[in-house]
Amino acid sequence: MSNKIYDDLAQRFDQMVKDDMENFRFPYSEYNLLHEIIAEYISDRLNGKPVKILDIGIGTASLYERIIPEGIDLTGIDNSEPMLEIARLRVPEARLINHNIKKGLPEDIKDETFDFIVVSYLFMHFDFEFVIYFIELFRQYLAPFGKLLIGDILFFNEDNKLRFLKENPDVVINDLNLHVYQDVLERIDDIYDLSYMEINSYTGLIIVEKMYQNSLQYDETLVKYNANTEKWKSTQPEKKSE
Repeated sequence: MSNKIYDDLAQRFDQMVKDDMENFRFPYSEYNLLHEIIAEYISDRLNGKPVKILDIGIGTASLYERIIPEGIDLTGIDNSEPMLEIARLRVPEARLINHNIKKGLPEDIKDETFDFIVVSYLFMHFDFEFVIYFIELFRQYLAPFGKLLIGDILFFNEDNKLRFLKENPDVVINDLNLHVYQDVLERIDDIYDLSYMEINSYTGLIIVEKMYQNSLQYDETLVKYNANTEKWKSTQPEKKSE
């Protein structure tokens, strides 16, 4: 989706998301839950001093209503100035930058590293090769023990994706990209550890971190990546969807 469309959507974006959640409707039905999980994960790791967060595609910054402002040093990037205008009202203390992420990181923060890099509901607007390029590029901006958190329309495997499309023929996909976690897994080198949480049949969360630096403890709902793992299973129960 182009930034012009998001410019036009800015004033009604939050309401559009709310409507999807209330009606269990694709694609944003789990928007709130996904943000709650990300916020809880970050909040659990606040250690008395602000953690540095880079949010790419920050939109209206609704995620950060769930995290105490004193706990974070937030930088947000978005390609839509009207979306950032709303974000500035929510997080006036944040550094917010209008920038096209296809051009990489803005020059004035290229020398920084971050404890968390957050990307939510952005990759569905980009093709798979860009997703891989993004992960390869931006993980170098992670501080020691830093985490790259990716929440999006994200199927666990291709079978789940095909099953969803078959069972929901009326879902409007338009120009959205339906990515698959196992496809990502196959392309990321083994010095990084990947974790996947299934939120519902078409929504997932990936955490990318350096091997031996992982600290995620969602034991019952998480599928952990390990080089020796041969069988994958998600125990997260599916929620109501279309």
